[in-house]
Amino acid sequence: MNKETNFKDSVDERKKVMGLTLSVVVICLAVVLIWQSGMFQQDRVAAAIDQNKTVPVKTMKVVHPRPVTHGSLITLPGRARAATQATLFFRVSAPLIQVHARTGERVEKGDLLLELDDRDFKHQVSIVQSKLASATATLLKLRTGARPEDVRIIQSSLAAAQADLALAQKELERHEILYQNQAVSEQAYDRAKTNVLSLGARKDSLEEQLARDTGGARKEDIMAAQAAVGELEARLAVARDQLSDTRLYAPFGGVVTQRFIEAHEMAVQGQPVMTLDDISVLEIPVDVPENLVSILLKATSPEKSDQYSARFLTHEDGTYPARLTEYSSRADQAIGTYEFVFTLTPDPKDLVFPGMTAEIRLMSGSQTDFSQDWMFPFRV
Repeated sequence: MNKETNFKDSVDERKKVMGLTLSVVVICLAVVLIWQSGMFQQDRVAAAIDQNKTVPVKTMKVVHPRPVTHGSLITLPGRARAATQATLFFRVSAPLIQVHARTGERVEKGDLLLELDDRDFKHQVSIVQSKLASATATLLKLRTGARPEDVRIIQSSLAAAQADLALAQKELERHEILYQNQAVSEQAYDRAKTNVLSLGARKDSLEEQLARDTGGARKEDIMAAQAAVGELEARLAVARDQLSDTRLYAPFGGVVTQRFIEAHEMAVQGQPVMTLDDISVLEIPVDVPENLVSILLKATSPEKSDQYSARFLTHEDGTYPARLTEYSSRADQAIGTYEFVFTLTPDPKDLVFPGMTAEIRLMSGSQTDFSQDWMFPFRV
């Protein structure tokens, strides 16, 4: 029994020694691999240096502040946009049948840009015109009265209706006597009474019509007819406006920058179909830190000789005079800066377009006087 126990203890000790040895070997191999990897990277760098090759290294530009001097005082980056721009849409829905202005094309004020199918709108105008003509004729008749020949026809019809009513009343008197003596049925007696009522109503209607045609219509009838004419005139104006709205015209001269619909597609009322920019005058909005707001506003006063100028990165050799046209008096909640908008008029030959990167510079003159020694960051 003691021999078996000693044998098991010996086996366990051997296993522990082997496990410890294996762990040491693995650690040594890892250290060797790491060391060789470092040596390999050093060899690559050394080889690149020996072959006059540049090892790619990430660099970072540093912005250094410098004091105010004569010349360029402040430089602020921005991006140009058109001073006048519009997103155009149709006021009606219809298929697009004609495109008269393409993207990038320059147009003048009043030029036809897009055209819709106007078939249904023409039909609507014709229907309302017909109803208006009928209502106008009715109103004219009420105001002027009937023609003499129409009056004579009504008089003849009234005389015939009066004669028929007199005959029907006599027939009713006879049927009443016979009905009391049970000589006629109740149904025949009822028909005689109904005939008298019908002829009496017809006579009254003809008398009213004759009085209206000979003595003029009632005031309330004329007012109702006038209201009907006015309603149809308004409906006709709406129908004509809708017909006119099937054509989209340029509200100002500029360049077509985008078009969102193609020919034969359905144009939906109120949805954008085209954008138009007037690039003759550009705006450059810039974000101004709070410590520069007073400096920029002082530079706009008439007694100062400071001037603003704009420069585009695509035209580094040329600058354009700029002027401050508007600014925000409330800071942006996200970045804490104030938006200043500068306006300039570029030369059309320079091909300056909205969206180009630009910068605004404040040029200080000899009369500039600041009470503090400001330090402003400049771009590298």
